[in-house]
Amino acid sequence: MIGLLKKDLYVADKTSRLLLVLALVFSMVPAMGSFGSTYAMMLALMIPLNSIAYDERSKWDRYAAMLPYKMWQMVWSKYLLAYLFTLLAGAIIVLGAVVRGRITGSLDWMETLEMTILVGISALFCTALGLPALYRFGSEKGRLAMILIMGVGVGVALGITGILGEVPELPELPLPVAALLLAALAVAVTYVSFRLSVHFYKKRRDGAYD
Repeated sequence: MIGLLKKDLYVADKTSRLLLVLALVFSMVPAMGSFGSTYAMMLALMIPLNSIAYDERSKWDRYAAMLPYKMWQMVWSKYLLAYLFTLLAGAIIVLGAVVRGRITGSLDWMETLEMTILVGISALFCTALGLPALYRFGSEKGRLAMILIMGVGVGVALGITGILGEVPELPELPLPVAALLLAALAVAVTYVSFRLSVHFYKKRRDGAYD
């Protein structure tokens, strides 16, 4: 498993360096704090997507079939890659907030914490939605399917938020409780996503989707 993760990190090395620097720069600019956070979240998803695309181009699956790795390990390494860059995205958001605080003379730690948690959980959901689509449809069609799924998901989330905002006297959940509930939901969705990804990966390697 560590070997698979190292392989993906080596492949993503040059691209990830540039993206990490850009995300950090955007996060440090006072007028671009929100954009920097969004960019950092997209970075967490972009790297595993590119990794799967590189694997397809190089016919990596054919070579991997001769290695002592199980299919679930091949798939899980992509999820681990996404989680690693999600942690990096969170670190970038915090570091950017500290630098902005130095520049502007004010730093709202609660707002920074909320943004970091939001970005982390959003990245988990995006990963859970995106990876099965990539394994099912391939890197090219999978990107389009992922964008469609994410667009529908964002629309539904905004609609639910708007409806709840119009409900009078709705009790507001404390941040720790809301974060735990969302994290639990993300874990459940990730489990289903992982099972689907392994199923689609096996079918694709057997030639079912060629």
